[in-house]
Amino acid sequence: MAVIIALLISPVGLAFWLALGLTILFAVRRTSRERHQYLRAIHPKHIEIARFFWVGILIGIVVSAISVLARLQVSLAALLALSGLTVIGLILSAWSFSPWWLGLASLGTFIQPDYSDTDGQLAANLALLIGLLWLAQAVLARLNRGDQLESPVILVDRRQRKSAKFRLRQFYWVPLLVPVDPAQVAGSPVLTVIIQAFAIVGLPLILGASFTARHDRAKMHWQRSWPWFAGAGGALVVYGVAARLLFLPAVASAIVPACISVILGSGLLWQGHKVYLTVTRTDRGVVLIGVVPDTPAAQMNLQPGDRVLSCNHIAVNSASELYNAIQKEPTYCRLRLQQADGELRLAETAIFSGAPHELGMILFPEETA
Repeated sequence: MAVIIALLISPVGLAFWLALGLTILFAVRRTSRERHQYLRAIHPKHIEIARFFWVGILIGIVVSAISVLARLQVSLAALLALSGLTVIGLILSAWSFSPWWLGLASLGTFIQPDYSDTDGQLAANLALLIGLLWLAQAVLARLNRGDQLESPVILVDRRQRKSAKFRLRQFYWVPLLVPVDPAQVAGSPVLTVIIQAFAIVGLPLILGASFTARHDRAKMHWQRSWPWFAGAGGALVVYGVAARLLFLPAVASAIVPACISVILGSGLLWQGHKVYLTVTRTDRGVVLIGVVPDTPAAQMNLQPGDRVLSCNHIAVNSASELYNAIQKEPTYCRLRLQQADGELRLAETAIFSGAPHELGMILFPEETA
């Protein structure tokens, strides 16, 4: 048991190393796959690694300050449950990751050997802590820069029709300082700081997202989750404050976060199945599935899902036709587009001198202009 506690209750414990390793692995695999499929990396810099540290640390400082100043003392069992659930979530992150399950950690109240209804304050504090973390996740989702990280993945159906889905994987390491009862960590291999009547221990939590959006852009898919996390986080903070003031029993403060967690997970699942955008290869025009930053395509504000109907007044239906049309005006490009919402528009820009082929448009495989 001492080994498990040492691995889970530490700012740089098992969850930290697992998340850092996955962040590096996913970033390297993303650029390698893009170079193999599209002959270039859409986002060559591994910016998800830097964001893993500095964004998460800022969140950790804010949440830790609130936790310590408000003396949100929680049980060691709850911290183990939070860290353990985080590790399980990371193990499954190759398929999907979203911290809706944090509320399930409240059920750890029932596995304490000395559980009693007098632990209501500890359970209420845990509800407050989880609510704050969900609010932080809501901010991350609302302000996410998924357009800088999303990577198109090609799907081929039984009829050999090609379509694109969008993958995004971004974790944030949130090192927390959480007050606990000194008696619970006495003799445990946990680094603690004793302040008056409570001890402060470090807890590694991971926020962020990992998913593949089949019917939406990655940025918008993640952004649509923020009202869910904001609503769940706000509700849990309000409940936690009320439970502290009214001295509600521990059983209520253990069940409520878990129920909200299940509702949150169900809502996110329902939201993820709604169709907002379908990017499919067609015989009319040339469909974009990605745009390289800092290129003429980015300057023209082209977006995945846009269909190029003509280039320099020449109708195009394939990459070769698009490339030939570009050569007609090697220093300038004028496009007629149909956006994903069906609206037609014109876009034009100068082309980089000496590199008319580097427009920065990523098309379906073997179609890169």
